[in-house]
Amino acid sequence: MDHVLFSALLKNLLSVNVADATDLNDSLETFEKKYCYSIKMQPMFTGDALRYLLSSSKKSTIYEVIDQLGICATFFSFDGRAYIIGPYVKEKYSELKTETILATNDGSVSQSLAFKLYYTAFPILYTEQIIDVINKCIISFSPAESEYSYRRLSGFIQDLSSEDNKTELSEKNYSEIYRRYDQEKQFLSMIRNGDTENILSAFNKLSSPEALSVFSKESLNYYASGYGLAILKALSRKAAEESGLSVITIDEITQKYTQLSTASNNPDLQTRYQIDMIIELTKAVHNHKLSLDKYSPPIQRVMEYINLHLGDHISNDDLAANANMSISHLSKVFKKETGGTMTEYIALMRCKKAAGLLKKTDLPVQEISNYVGYSDNNYFVKVFKKIYNLTPSEYRKTPIISL
Repeated sequence: MDHVLFSALLKNLLSVNVADATDLNDSLETFEKKYCYSIKMQPMFTGDALRYLLSSSKKSTIYEVIDQLGICATFFSFDGRAYIIGPYVKEKYSELKTETILATNDGSVSQSLAFKLYYTAFPILYTEQIIDVINKCIISFSPAESEYSYRRLSGFIQDLSSEDNKTELSEKNYSEIYRRYDQEKQFLSMIRNGDTENILSAFNKLSSPEALSVFSKESLNYYASGYGLAILKALSRKAAEESGLSVITIDEITQKYTQLSTASNNPDLQTRYQIDMIIELTKAVHNHKLSLDKYSPPIQRVMEYINLHLGDHISNDDLAANANMSISHLSKVFKKETGGTMTEYIALMRCKKAAGLLKKTDLPVQEISNYVGYSDNNYFVKVFKKIYNLTPSEYRKTPIISL
């Protein structure tokens, strides 16, 4: 039997990583190194755990492991070889769910963005889909083989589940190309300016069937083929970057919608994700201009660094290095532009994040305190009260207060 072809078929049909894990040493260590985000939260994704599970697995059974982060993998044996499918996920990313899990496991808010990028890198797949494809592939290679059963593993506890007209490009078509580029420039300008009110209508001028009906076949095919939308996506990212929006934020947004789009074979839904991505990018630019555009680039970089490392120890040396200034000069510039000190800004951002979790979750104050970067709960309460004039517990019981 051609085992390479079997793996390739699974990979192509499911659009997910498929690894031959027959070698229980190198292949599993490679899997852990590449895909295990946290040994504490993903004990089943370690080489040792996978080695134990594979060696203990029963023939003609498909096993699915799901960790508490929502990352999944499937493994089974066939024709004397072991295969691991994944990782993959079963639902779109939830920021609140992630923050709750990280806080419960003594994680930090600084990890949330890294985990979001980790989570959204995996395709969305469903158990029934995977089982069906595996069984069909097995039967295709071995018609006498019986259908495999299914077992779900949570932690180390096992549960049961079941006509083409050729035309020449005329002078008229050149004018249409110029027109399309003018519309694209207007569209991209709206992204750069954070024009959330008009971006959707600008997109529709470029891509809606009604708008495209005025173009000739050549221009229409530019968008109908999907390549035009892909180009718009790339240009939208660049326009957002030119606005001053952080490339990390841009990548966070676009990767999320790329994941959603690859999980669907519905062209209408894929176009919807394109639109949603462009709208979210424009909103992010709009918010950036409202909150950061009034500050100089060095201060913007300092603020971005703080927000990316909110749950970590943030030293003045780190901030000065990001601003490319001395600590004393940075402190003066920061105070002049913001009206407060860097320490006050860090405390404000941490307490804002904590306030959101106090309202949206039932997490204990101590876990929230650790999550936003305060190991001393008493000190956190003191800082929070100074900003909100309420203790965290009092704030949780009151109507929403915004700063």
